Amino acid sequence: MASAELFPYKPRPTQEELVQFIRGELDARRNVCINAAAGYGKTPVILAAVLPYAISQDLKILWAVRTGTETDRPIEELKAIQSFLAQMKSISGFSYRGKKDMCLLLRDSRIEAKEEFDPGEVSFFCKSHKSDCRYLANCLRIREEDVSKLIASPKLYSEILETCDKKRLCPYKIQTNLLREARVIALSYNYIIDQGMSWAIKSKIDYENSILVVDEAHNLQTVCSNLNSDSITIGTIRSAIREVEKFKSEPTAEIEDFLQTMHDEMEEMLGDLKENGENRFDPESFLEKASRGLTLDVLSDIFDEMEEYGVKIRIDQLRRGRRPRSSLYHLANFWRRTVESLDKEGIAFLASRNLSGGAANLTLELWDMRSSEILREKWKNFHACIFCSGTIEPISAFAETIGLDQYSSQSIPSPYTAKNLTTLITRGLSTKGEALPRSMAEAYLKAIEAFIQALDENLAIFSASYRIQRDLLDLGLEEMIEEHKRKPFVESQGMPGREGRRLLEAFKEQARSKRKGVLCATMTGRFSEGADYPGKELEGIFLVGVPFDRMSARTRVYLDYYKHLYGKTKGTYLGYIVPALRRTGQSLGRALRSTEDRAVIILGDERYAQNRFFTLLPDYARRTAKLIEADPENIRLKICEYWNKNN
Repeated sequence: MASAELFPYKPRPTQEELVQFIRGELDARRNVCINAAAGYGKTPVILAAVLPYAISQDLKILWAVRTGTETDRPIEELKAIQSFLAQMKSISGFSYRGKKDMCLLLRDSRIEAKEEFDPGEVSFFCKSHKSDCRYLANCLRIREEDVSKLIASPKLYSEILETCDKKRLCPYKIQTNLLREARVIALSYNYIIDQGMSWAIKSKIDYENSILVVDEAHNLQTVCSNLNSDSITIGTIRSAIREVEKFKSEPTAEIEDFLQTMHDEMEEMLGDLKENGENRFDPESFLEKASRGLTLDVLSDIFDEMEEYGVKIRIDQLRRGRRPRSSLYHLANFWRRTVESLDKEGIAFLASRNLSGGAANLTLELWDMRSSEILREKWKNFHACIFCSGTIEPISAFAETIGLDQYSSQSIPSPYTAKNLTTLITRGLSTKGEALPRSMAEAYLKAIEAFIQALDENLAIFSASYRIQRDLLDLGLEEMIEEHKRKPFVESQGMPGREGRRLLEAFKEQARSKRKGVLCATMTGRFSEGADYPGKELEGIFLVGVPFDRMSARTRVYLDYYKHLYGKTKGTYLGYIVPALRRTGQSLGRALRSTEDRAVIILGDERYAQNRFFTLLPDYARRTAKLIEADPENIRLKICEYWNKNN
């Protein structure tokens, strides 16, 4: 079977060449990195290249994506290939989802707030009901050939869920059994990266006989760090103290004393930190004070007891129809892991002061920065790996930070030209410095006003940080948007996911209204990465500043680690400059999803014109960039010239 036979669309320039390039690298068993802009068609191209090789070598394809909701995309493309092939033998595949999406028993239960269960809580619920789950019991009576029929053709997770619901079968159990049968399995990164979650996959699949495709691969570094880090707060301690009170009849005095002393120590640390302050802390010294000098061996026994009582709490919570949460359980695991990590290079311990419910709170965090070290061992398990994204350039920097030692690469020029966009870099505007001076904030406000006046379309203002966004809002950004008869949509820090989704959908819908929307968000949030705004949903972006990490204790620790790994210059480049410009690239890509789109991009910081930053911008921004004075009338003129000419 030739690769070209599996491409279900009329090939665009470079797509056929990329198919052949990938196929050649697979024949040589080399890992591949691909940089191609959004809208290029990476998914069908990679499938067309990989499927013939996988079939000829009897290999599986694991397609890893950032979130569960993105797992359907490769299977939808597989369906398109299957339809294109018509009479050929079916290629089996499905989108794999976690227990939270697949547990029918939890769906049927009357448990409070079940929609808010995290994956660990759903797993605990499942384990607790293993002996009395009617859906799981029915799976024991279904024949293996009947299970195989479920993926006689490619299936979305929702289709498997619907079939299992009708047949009263456990969807999670069924899809786990299907892992052995399927050629293509789409799943979230977590099932590859997280040690605890990957066992279900590895128990059914031989990684050495699998090709791993990692989509939106620029997220790997952050995802790995998040999965391997953990934190507790003063609130966690207070909840644990309340939980211990349930066991007054049992010998818990030692645990109570430990928790209370820990609480007092954290209160003292909180008092020493300024607002939004952050410092490193020594967990060994902290534990010694909190336990009044107990040895780590004795503390280990206390952690075991805390975990034991925590399990009892979780069981009791389920019995009462509540979420199976336990702060005791969390604390035990946090401190046990902390003790195990004391001498590990690349793991830092941070204390930070923040607001929770309007009151000051302290967070203690175990922060694992060892992405390259951890991920390097993952890639070695597979037959070959393919990494793709629109923002992994420079590819050499990307490869170093994810521990990829041997690879070939291909960067595909974006299809966007001066007909698709104009990119204006404003001289005279910059967010450089620890704080944004009022005069500079006012200059930004005038430039943004000119941007809004010139474009009667759905627009986005992406700020480098929440601090800068607050400065603009305090000066009247939202009111100014309304004065120009536009509807503001403002992202707030810590906005719940459900509220964020509602805001996003409302903003997109506004594009179909006479009164257009203006989205005010950050380059570090959910609206500037991962969200798609096709067509008229977003036609102008104003970036306020360069999204560097604030030079906090956390950033310094991170840079020190990277300088230790790579040296001062390269460490700063990989750990500070590249991540910031990658966020810029992600933000810019929101407005361009196809060659039919039109967009005006304002890079509102003169530093973008500096060579060390300019060369890291997406190619379409570099090709169309013009450096202009940040005069409001000049900005209006340049935007109107482009828009009138190309629309």
